[in-house]
Amino acid sequence: MRKAILTLSFLLLSAIAIVTFLVMSAPLPNKVSNGFDRSIQPAHFLTPLGNMPTGDSIQLVSGATATQLFFTTTDPTVILCTDYHFQHPKRIRITLSQGLLDSLQTYFYTTIDSPFVHIYGYNMPAIITLPLSGGNAQIFRLPPGGFSKAIAIAPDQFILRKLDRKISDQQFLKINTSTNTITTEKNLSILHQDGGVSTDGSLIYDTATKQLIYTYYYVNQFFSFDTSLQKLQAGHTIDTSSHFRYQLAEATARKEHVFTSQGPDPMINNASFVYKGKLFVHSLLKGDHEAEGKFSNNTAIDKYDIHTNQYLGSFYLPLKPEKVLRINIFHDKLVVQCRDYIYSFAIDTLDSVLN
Repeated sequence: MRKAILTLSFLLLSAIAIVTFLVMSAPLPNKVSNGFDRSIQPAHFLTPLGNMPTGDSIQLVSGATATQLFFTTTDPTVILCTDYHFQHPKRIRITLSQGLLDSLQTYFYTTIDSPFVHIYGYNMPAIITLPLSGGNAQIFRLPPGGFSKAIAIAPDQFILRKLDRKISDQQFLKINTSTNTITTEKNLSILHQDGGVSTDGSLIYDTATKQLIYTYYYVNQFFSFDTSLQKLQAGHTIDTSSHFRYQLAEATARKEHVFTSQGPDPMINNASFVYKGKLFVHSLLKGDHEAEGKFSNNTAIDKYDIHTNQYLGSFYLPLKPEKVLRINIFHDKLVVQCRDYIYSFAIDTLDSVLN
């Protein structure tokens, strides 16, 4: 009996040692050459305005006016607002029926495009719109299948990235709640029949050019399309991670919705934002000649022209990169949501780094 226990213990320790060796010896990103260089420009255009802890309740920096920032919370009926210095806080309450709250549970996120509030119940699935000042909620029910991305391009028009159960993948839709119409894309998305896992990314809307830009998290690609879901441009980020690595485990997995991966699948692009026809992407990969200390202690932002897809240089935000969740520019103010704090900066709109 004792011999059997010793044998099992030896096998267990051996297995742990082998797994540890494989993990430690794997070609992790930023421990090996990533095959590109980054041109860093000084970020003199940023002036800190303030910061605020997120606490346990703040869910999202959800919108802004010229003087106010709005924050949605884990309670869909409560919205917080402050100025850009995070002073003069105010709490706004909106009225939702108990039945609607029961349907939403915790599966929602909220954006504010003043004077409207849009609540996206991504598991219901539904879009709920009501005035920020109070009033009745309008509910637009969607076909079965959750959605992962949603952007309001008008008070009654939305672009969604939504699961289509028939193809086991996500596609872009245009929703018009006034005309009660849903338009589905044609050949805009790459389909892997994996529920949209491998092609996940960030979706942003450039109000100046009326374009949407989708940047993949796991490959060095992005593309733009118009509000009628027609592709405009396709480009790539400066790194060399050009292949999707997720795959289905086997043929039967398509029915069972079980997915595996060919290997480590690091996120290479994080948050993205757009300003004056330029796309800005938070890259998680270090340039080959980039100082390790600089990269690990700052957030690297790469800039691209969305018309030509040309790389235009990079700059650092003075924030720990692993904490950054979202980045927005509202009315010439840069707002960064991190895991523990939210930061705001005034920007010099004439600085060449942003233009």
